[in-house]
Amino acid sequence: MENIRKNLRTRFIGRQIHYFTELGSTQELAIYMAENSQAVNGAVILAEQQDKGIGRLKSRWISPDGGIWFSIILKPLMPASKSPLLSFTAALAVCESIAQQTNLQSKVKWPNDILINHKKVCGILLDLATKGDRVEYAVIGIGINANVNIEKILPYLHDSKHSDVTVTSLKNELSGKCVDRPAFLKLLLERFELYYDRLQKDDGSSIIVNKIKDRLEYNSVTIEQGNKTIEGAIIGLGLDGSLLIKQNDGSSVEVIFGDTRTRE
Repeated sequence: MENIRKNLRTRFIGRQIHYFTELGSTQELAIYMAENSQAVNGAVILAEQQDKGIGRLKSRWISPDGGIWFSIILKPLMPASKSPLLSFTAALAVCESIAQQTNLQSKVKWPNDILINHKKVCGILLDLATKGDRVEYAVIGIGINANVNIEKILPYLHDSKHSDVTVTSLKNELSGKCVDRPAFLKLLLERFELYYDRLQKDDGSSIIVNKIKDRLEYNSVTIEQGNKTIEGAIIGLGLDGSLLIKQNDGSSVEVIFGDTRTRE
């Protein structure tokens, strides 16, 4: 995995790779390096295993061998209001890489999960440092269950907090066939740079939002925001990454955060 730079066709994404066989968290290290100016724009922190992987809302992200666990350090030239679309940019790169490398079709569960056959195969995490309306840095964490043995993850999902989570791996969906992880990561970084460049252009937001809208997993959702619950049909995505929902009473609401529960 550490040798992917050799044939990488990017201008800056992944031109600097910090590779570890074992690490606590690529996200935590990437944030530390960004805070202390120890990495260039586009640097990647890559690990074979994590023992303190971080998921959304600070949940634990199980990261055994066989996966693709990495974080990208960015210094975006965009207003902070546009920064939530960085997660969509990563999601689009992941979905297209899955399709190209495996012929499997994946979907996006708003705001940050990638699903195959309704099962989670990838999670995306975005951390930002802003000053006013300027982004000082962004760190995108991506965890993909590539060749992971799912049996190593399932024991951690049996508590009540994760009782509704169903996971899979690319290997599992390919009936036991392993994915070429270096080739997959190379393609993903190239696709990410392509859409990241587009995002920073005037029409980039609408292009990325429309592509993600076409990949949304469900038409109807339940969004939990602490003690508040929003239910309804998805009618669109905002250019800030928000989810537009028509509620059961006919009113419309814009949701910018929340834990998504799917509805049939």
